[in-house]
Amino acid sequence: MSGSGSQVDESGLNRPKAAASLAALGLLAATGLICGAVTLRDPAAVTALERGAGVTRRPAAPAAMSSGDRARAPAPEPTTAPASTPAEPEVPAKTEPARAQPEEIESAQAAGSAALGALAQRYPEDPAVLRALALAQGREKAVAAALLTAKRLFELAPEETGNDELRQFLLRTANGVPDVALTALDLMAKHMGSRGPDLLYEVVTAPKFGDWIRDNASRLLLESSVRQLATPALLIADDLRRTTECPTKALIARAREEGDVRSLHYIKSLLTPQRCGRFRRCLKCGAVTKELRAAASVIEKRKNEKPAAAPPASSAAP
Repeated sequence: MSGSGSQVDESGLNRPKAAASLAALGLLAATGLICGAVTLRDPAAVTALERGAGVTRRPAAPAAMSSGDRARAPAPEPTTAPASTPAEPEVPAKTEPARAQPEEIESAQAAGSAALGALAQRYPEDPAVLRALALAQGREKAVAAALLTAKRLFELAPEETGNDELRQFLLRTANGVPDVALTALDLMAKHMGSRGPDLLYEVVTAPKFGDWIRDNASRLLLESSVRQLATPALLIADDLRRTTECPTKALIARAREEGDVRSLHYIKSLLTPQRCGRFRRCLKCGAVTKELRAAASVIEKRKNEKPAAAPPASSAAP
């Protein structure tokens, strides 16, 4: 019995050893298989796997459809081309307004203002036609219509404010009946640029005009809108005209720098000796005689260098 028990103990001790050996062999075999698989795998595939599963697999191309499947499949929606941005329309070049031929104007002038009016309807932006119409209406005593035509002409062609015939017509109108005279003054004050205040000054200083129209023209020359249109030469002349006392040195300096023959008229009158006693003659403004003479000299020199406005026909009218 002792011998058999000894054998049993030895066999029981040997079983765990055998199991451990078998487990070691199995582990070794599995490790060998894994190493072999890794060795035989494509390195590129391994790299892709190591980078993770974030790479999206491209969908497989659809299988080819049979003729029956294509017939049953819905038609693809038409592809709409993107709307193109419309090109900006080209701005047409401004065309020159139609002009009447000289022969047409001469023929209409011979027929009178009615024919010129019809011609003005055909050529509404022709300054030559409007000028001829205004002058014809003035000659035919249709003064109100002539003033309206002149206003339209000046708005269309401001250079026409320098036309001498129109200038003479406006001066005659300003010396006429009160209603049209005031309309003529308004045209001078608002629609003739710097030439309008010059005409107002001529109305004020010319002796042929009555006191009523001269006072109205003088009042307009004081308005800020008119003074903004006036030239510096006119402004200093009008300021000298309104001076009742001896001019200040500042006023004389302005006349020296900006004055023309209109200012020279007043300066010379101040340099003319006046009777100050029974037998004596003296200068009214002797304290500024030196400045007055210097200003007169400069204006005379400037007058000889370039044409200037005509001097007023009379002295001053307040």
